[in-house]
Amino acid sequence: MINALLWNDIKRHKILSLSTVIFMAVSSLFISLAVVLFSSLLDSVDGLMERALTPDYLQMHGGEIHKEKIADFANEHSDVLEWQVCNFLNLENSSIVLGEHNLAGSTQDNGLCVQSEKFDFLLDLTNDFPVLDKGEVYVPVCYRSMYELNDGDKMQIGGLSLIIAGFIRDSQMNSMMASSKRFLVCKDDYERIKSNGTEEYLIEFLLKKNADTDLFAADYKNAQLYSNGPAVTKPLIRMMNALSDGIMILVILIVGIAILLISLLCINFITSIEVEKDKKEAGMLKALGISNKQIRRLYLSKYFLFSLCGSFLGLIGAEFLNHILSGKFRELYGVSDDNFFSFVITIITCVLVQAVILLFIRRVFRKMDKLSTLEALFLVTRQRAKKEKNQYLIIGTVASVCMILSLIPQNLFSTFSSPEFVTYMGIGNAGIRMDVRQCENILEITDNLLEELRCDSDVEKFAAFKTVSCPAILSDGKKINLILESGNHSIFPVNYAEGKQPEKEGEIALSGLQSQDLGIQVGDEVNLFYDGSVKPFLVCGIYSDITNGGKTAKISNLSFDINAKQNVMWSIFYVTLQENVQPAKWMIKYSHYDVDIVDIADYVQGTYGPTINQLKMVRILAVGISLLIIFIVIILFMRLMIEKNRFNISLQKALGFNDGYISKKYFKSCFFRVMIGLAAGILLGNILGEFICGQILKSFGAFGFRFVIRWEQIFFILSIILFVSVAGIKTGSMDVKKIKAYECCLSRE
Repeated sequence: MINALLWNDIKRHKILSLSTVIFMAVSSLFISLAVVLFSSLLDSVDGLMERALTPDYLQMHGGEIHKEKIADFANEHSDVLEWQVCNFLNLENSSIVLGEHNLAGSTQDNGLCVQSEKFDFLLDLTNDFPVLDKGEVYVPVCYRSMYELNDGDKMQIGGLSLIIAGFIRDSQMNSMMASSKRFLVCKDDYERIKSNGTEEYLIEFLLKKNADTDLFAADYKNAQLYSNGPAVTKPLIRMMNALSDGIMILVILIVGIAILLISLLCINFITSIEVEKDKKEAGMLKALGISNKQIRRLYLSKYFLFSLCGSFLGLIGAEFLNHILSGKFRELYGVSDDNFFSFVITIITCVLVQAVILLFIRRVFRKMDKLSTLEALFLVTRQRAKKEKNQYLIIGTVASVCMILSLIPQNLFSTFSSPEFVTYMGIGNAGIRMDVRQCENILEITDNLLEELRCDSDVEKFAAFKTVSCPAILSDGKKINLILESGNHSIFPVNYAEGKQPEKEGEIALSGLQSQDLGIQVGDEVNLFYDGSVKPFLVCGIYSDITNGGKTAKISNLSFDINAKQNVMWSIFYVTLQENVQPAKWMIKYSHYDVDIVDIADYVQGTYGPTINQLKMVRILAVGISLLIIFIVIILFMRLMIEKNRFNISLQKALGFNDGYISKKYFKSCFFRVMIGLAAGILLGNILGEFICGQILKSFGAFGFRFVIRWEQIFFILSIILFVSVAGIKTGSMDVKKIKAYECCLSRE
């Protein structure tokens, strides 16, 4: 009998039943998709890092080294399992041609290396160790799709030619957020090409399990060993590997949570409509002596069946989208070895989502307990104005959430693709960046460039910065090394979360992660060792920076003049050209210098291009889902309100009011609430969304994060949602025509 009742009920309410299954499926799909993508990403990254034996601490160094000093340092630390020094032959990007693509405009530092002996291995696409013959090269896998490369293509380095034998995964430098890329060659080819580049070194340490990496890094810096370059730790490498795809997964998770909330509201509409329509049947069951608990169980068994169908569809959809969206990081990091664990995680997530929905439905059906047998059988209705206002508040809430759902991916996309985003990377908002690195005469080239830029009429403004590794001592006596950038920081300022840029002598600004790591705030004091003496500096600002591991510092060039004594690691120039000057032609004019010259817009695209493309896809998906949801919700809402007011509508028709007049009244009430909800959604989407995204990006070094809002895009999305809302209201109002004037005579008020 129960089965017959269930199937008859489903047949009577086909649209409502289908809508419920769809909302359950979509809720499971997005939250499960976010969880399985995040789990797969971390498993793939960890699997690659474990297979490649990624170093726990890595110090890059340009200049001479003596391995005996490093060996002595390693022998003094019981936490060191292994150490090694790897050679990296840095090449001029303009001298590299991959297939038919010259890397002159590449934002990466590209170079050659040989396979490591002890750890930090480069792996092929099967995560095995590649075997190379003379004349062959393995190319970073991220370049395969970027430059449309295949096995057998050629790589030109100056006048030398190598055959691309395959592609490698580099656990350190796979991500485009890593500023360097390694090409794997055999030892003979490395020696043959050595004269075409500048050699630098990767000083690497493999530590024991549970060793304190931060403490080891501090000991290395305090030992004042080779540090003419940035240092990174294994957690930072893991973070960089996960960040690019992690942002997309974060947006999917936010979308999934929003959809779950909307689904709960939609299912509330559906169950409320069902309660209104099934009052008489419920009254008959109560009259036959069936308890409220048994009636609830009857309805819940139907929704449990819907939940199973929704879970199944959600799992299929999540698996399908997972295969599409995880393609990029599966290529970069390989397939996770523990697919069963990811599957179990997905199942558990689906079960939890459906449990939340079913508990909510159970709570809704408790309303039937308050329905008396007499009221149910004779359809005695009690219209409550306050309750109706609450229902309209719900539709406003749904509209608000849909607007937020559309705005967060849109604002993230516009922010990441905006020229202003470079200020969160610790880079000046200029047009062109020039890097003087990996050469013996850095200071000489820097001085020559300064003179030429001063005399160049094509240049509107420019700023020059020199970077050194400077010893420092904190107020508690702790000794550290700071990566210190000196120059005029007011010309192209970065984003400051607190305070301001250093302008006076004796002022210093710290990056957000450096400030957190040292426990230093604005107003604290740092002592720098300079020219054999200690000089106090006052912290004047905390800025955003996600370059060089996110741990840097800035001083004004008034504080002290950096020269050869400080062992300059690199120099950077930021340049803005006159409006009528073409950047490409201008950059060719300076190509004779031993510098890397890039358009900053291309630099951001090269670093965050994959992330920006993913956000572009997610924002389109989010808007599409929002439109579908608000359309369905408004139709359900209008049907619910019309069903609840069936007696009044019938009475109005009996008194001579036509369908158009009655529908217009409901149209105005619903449209007004939708407008209020959308306005609230714009406000919350910009303010609350900015806060949520800012807190997450803060952990990566992007402090003081602010959305770059493109109002024309927001108003375009708003207009589409309004159009779909009007269509939904019109469609839902059509139920007024189905109510007959004589129905009011069949009920008693």
